[in-house]
Amino acid sequence: MFPVKHLADGRAMLNLGCGTRMHPSWNNLDFSFYALLARRRRLAQLLCATGLLSETRRLRLRQMDRMTIHWDLRRGVPFPDDMFDVVYHSHVLEHIERCSAPAFLRECYRVLKPGGTIRVVVPDLDLLVQNYRASIPDTDEPDLASLQVHNDAIERLLEQMVRDEPAGTSGQQAFVRRFERFVRGDARQAGEVHRWMYDRYTLRGALRSVGFKEVRDETPLSSRVSDWSSFCLDANADGSVYISGSLYVEAVK
Repeated sequence: MFPVKHLADGRAMLNLGCGTRMHPSWNNLDFSFYALLARRRRLAQLLCATGLLSETRRLRLRQMDRMTIHWDLRRGVPFPDDMFDVVYHSHVLEHIERCSAPAFLRECYRVLKPGGTIRVVVPDLDLLVQNYRASIPDTDEPDLASLQVHNDAIERLLEQMVRDEPAGTSGQQAFVRRFERFVRGDARQAGEVHRWMYDRYTLRGALRSVGFKEVRDETPLSSRVSDWSSFCLDANADGSVYISGSLYVEAVK
């Protein structure tokens, strides 16, 4: 069992699939290479020295909470029942197979305290489709600029469903790409591919189906979670949105 951190006010907060976006007072879980290295800084230094860890990635690693738990969420959530006041995950649910999503959400429900809040952030399928439809040229012979806008809209809708190479790998040196491919596999094996997509109706329905209530939409800065904006998870310190085009939905156990 992993130790549980608490805020100064006593609340216990859980961030699942945190990536490098986290708050040090939360309990942060991720299955990424960064999470694996978070407690192994000497190994990270060695990888930097050998060129296997780029400077950009080293700087990202420095953002990681050293207490980040390296964990595969396909194994469930590694905490007892009724433990957390808040469970949060951003751009995680769409990476889970549709048939497995209810079990994952039930795990979120299980570890929440009665009256606790879940906050789920996903790419907004409705917005992606709206942008795609708006990008369709109104002529059979569009100019290059219009065609580029249209292609970009299609890419935002579909690319992460079909990509083969992990996004962070593509800009690395050839020998690093080969090494990472050997260690992590392709984009699907590394967990980067979108397995399903949600709009406000299907996400609300998924939450209600496992027992959550009081389901409602929020914004990057609004939440029923006290002092939400101070954690800088969905918005930066200056109030700017961290991941545009997202859908924010909260519910209560």
